[in-house]
Amino acid sequence: MQLARTDRLLIVADFDGTLAGIVPDPSKVPVNLAACEVLDRLAQLPDTTVAVLSGRGLEDLKSVCPLRAPVTLAGSHGAEGEHGVELTGDMRARLDLVGARLGALGIEGAYVEEKPFQRVFHVAPLADADPAAAEAALAAARAVDPAGTTVAGGKNIVEFSAARVTKGDWIAAKRAQVGATATVFIGDDVTDENGFAALGPGDLGVKVGPGETLATRRVEFGAGVTDFLQELFTARAAR
Repeated sequence: MQLARTDRLLIVADFDGTLAGIVPDPSKVPVNLAACEVLDRLAQLPDTTVAVLSGRGLEDLKSVCPLRAPVTLAGSHGAEGEHGVELTGDMRARLDLVGARLGALGIEGAYVEEKPFQRVFHVAPLADADPAAAEAALAAARAVDPAGTTVAGGKNIVEFSAARVTKGDWIAAKRAQVGATATVFIGDDVTDENGFAALGPGDLGVKVGPGETLATRRVEFGAGVTDFLQELFTARAAR
């Protein structure tokens, strides 16, 4: 793997759908411990920086992700942690307003998650029982007045964000901070496309699972992720 021989390597991984499965209860996600162990070993190598960049709030991410320093954890798509932004009173007011509007939909089997910088409308429990009803619920959520927040879709969610930071912004800032000469980003969802879009010609985007993507390599969830990271570790360690 040519990229593994670069002078300073930055490796960034999404969490849900990449290092952990997606289940109706986000607090009980099955974590791919084998993949996390390889990431930890990569972080011990010279001139190699590893980060987990998640849409989860930072404290929520810490509660489910087993990785710690020297691995960097960043939450809320990069709004929390290194290179993050301040949550202002105006942001909180907008989030509270859109959260109330989503709650007023009153759709059984759906719920609203409060994150520091986002309000997220979830339909995973409903999707298991009635996929058509879940799609209708997502459409209703997308039609809600966003109160000045930005709206993005995902797997069984609609997310309203008060922060303008994207995963691409965070990757660009981290790359500059560590002086990375090449970057690997691995992710699975729509919001990860911002990260892939921030990569340059000498970088590598890895898409987990199906779907249209800007990434140039694709792997399957689970063993496919672990095998890719092990391939990267083997090549980097031999450098």
